[in-house]
Amino acid sequence: MDEGSAGKDFRSRFEALKVSETQRQALIQFQDGFLNKNEEGGRNAADELLARVHQYLKELGLDVSSTDVVVRAYANLRGLGKNCIEKGLMRATADIVLFANGFTRRQPLFDFVDVGHGKERADHKVRESFNFFVTHFQCKHIILGVSHDSGYAPFLEKFASDESVRDRITLLEGYQAHARIRDLGFRKIVKFASVFISAPGSVAQSVCTQSKPSSKGHQVGKGPFTITAVDPGKLGPMLKNKEGKRVDKPLAVDPSLVQAIKKKNLCGWLFLKGHCSGCDRNHVHAPLGNVEQEALWVVARQGSCHTHRKGKFCDDRLCIYGHATWSGSNTEVVL
Repeated sequence: MDEGSAGKDFRSRFEALKVSETQRQALIQFQDGFLNKNEEGGRNAADELLARVHQYLKELGLDVSSTDVVVRAYANLRGLGKNCIEKGLMRATADIVLFANGFTRRQPLFDFVDVGHGKERADHKVRESFNFFVTHFQCKHIILGVSHDSGYAPFLEKFASDESVRDRITLLEGYQAHARIRDLGFRKIVKFASVFISAPGSVAQSVCTQSKPSSKGHQVGKGPFTITAVDPGKLGPMLKNKEGKRVDKPLAVDPSLVQAIKKKNLCGWLFLKGHCSGCDRNHVHAPLGNVEQEALWVVARQGSCHTHRKGKFCDDRLCIYGHATWSGSNTEVVL
């Protein structure tokens, strides 16, 4: 491939969104459904990105109600616009400016910055922005979209060796993280598939993991593991009976499916709540459908809640384990 054709493609990064004229494949790129709607698409992309970031931060245990989300996107807008025209997503290069404006104006702390021609300009912005936030005591977490670029390996290596810093960093993955970046040992990797294209022609969900596979091919060990597609809200509401004991809402699941799910030894925390700090169960599986989730919940309930066993009221709304049996009457919603 010559430089001319390579320069027609782009990559975008979040806290690192950028365009590269030296790489052919756009490894972290907005979904076409956003880019082809100009300013409206920019607004929609900002809303969806904020929603996915909020969801992910909740999975990390952060209070999103008191956390501001700052987004810095860096791109050569002219090059990005040309690429969109060639793909039939835009009619004129000015349309990408409308997209960037919509993205920037939608959220007060979102900025889509035009850095002009030259990969080094975006790289400089990314590094300096990262250095600022990683040393800022008020910055709780950083989502960095450079996992596809091996050139960042030397820069990130010093942060990967510092556990107190490493655990505050999540790598945003597009098509595939480069092996040199993965080998650094960052434990958190995530895809926002509803915002960015995660594979050519497809939308995939993600499992965050850096643990090694067991002899059975399952991802086990330290974790943490994360699936951003899981909605833990489905575990509610919390119910109690007239005696004040917590009861489990009924689940009507085919027993054969329950047995099939049980044989897979899936981690209930990961596939029902979306996050597991690390255990010896299986963490490698496509996100479960609603019925499969209920089957896994039935399996999890076969283990009694520790708080309930001690005769105390379990107030964990997202507890996946077994409590008192549903009686069908005199039951009230707690939360």
